[in-house]
Amino acid sequence: MKKIILLFVLAGSIFACSKKEDGGAASASTSTDPSAVLAGVVIDTSANVGLVMKAIRAIESGDSAAYRATYAPDVVFHDNLDSMGLNENMTMFKTMAEKGIKLKVEMGPVWENQFDKPSKKKGYTNYVMSKSTFIFTRGEKQTKMVIFAVDAIKDGKQVEEWLHYDRSAFVEISK
Repeated sequence: MKKIILLFVLAGSIFACSKKEDGGAASASTSTDPSAVLAGVVIDTSANVGLVMKAIRAIESGDSAAYRATYAPDVVFHDNLDSMGLNENMTMFKTMAEKGIKLKVEMGPVWENQFDKPSKKKGYTNYVMSKSTFIFTRGEKQTKMVIFAVDAIKDGKQVEEWLHYDRSAFVEISK
């Protein structure tokens, strides 16, 4: 009985460790290369990455027109799971101007995933992911906020954005 169990364990281990072949090519899911994505590619420089960077530069400089131009008119922001449109999102420009808050943005990693098949729900194939640190300054006071963002891009515009960050830094500096 022990030999049979050992045989199944050995066969299962060999099966689990072997590469799955798909049309003669190894599946990307077995790769240790972080740029390998199942049914798509990951790139660090593209027009879509540039579009997201343009929006970030517009926030930093306070250029609301340039910021608005990077988004589709019907964009949906999921800001810490609070959904809003472009006009609601644009209130940050007004708040920073009224409170005299200056912004500097330090960008972390930014990359784009391009998938071969569009998402079932909305038909997106391009997503740009980024991590940035927003440094707010008001007089002598300074605070930092780390933001993780995912932007769905379609036809050269940001059409949906998911943001995650701790709001307390901005709340504190805007008091």
